[in-house]
Amino acid sequence: MREPVRDIDTPPVPYAGCEECTSLALLRHEARVCGDGTTETDANVLLRRHQAKDHRVGFPRIFRYVPYVIVQDDSAEPEYEARCVSGDATDCDATSGSHPDPAPVEDWQRRHTQETRHTRYRRTFADYAVMERVAPDS
Repeated sequence: MREPVRDIDTPPVPYAGCEECTSLALLRHEARVCGDGTTETDANVLLRRHQAKDHRVGFPRIFRYVPYVIVQDDSAEPEYEARCVSGDATDCDATSGSHPDPAPVEDWQRRHTQETRHTRYRRTFADYAVMERVAPDS
């Protein structure tokens, strides 16, 4: 059975007799009176954390930060392409086609410039990326 969704806009209520709850509720009240919204919000966050830890209130699960890095996917080749954006009235729109290496695209650009005297190209590089989990330090 799913837990009910908790309303995070409603300030947490301190537990009677708990010094930490009372202290954080007092901090929140003083911040509200002074118009310090940042400290008021911080006090609410700290009170929720305290209650989750010491009173087992709130979310039943703990989510931890899991670091990932973005790396190029070795199972898929990158793609290089160029499109001529030179021309008198409109763009030429000639294209090199897609290649797994930049060299054929550059060769095409040189040949196209020799044939047409066009000198402006829009180059595109595309690849596939994967998120890899970083192993924790031992």
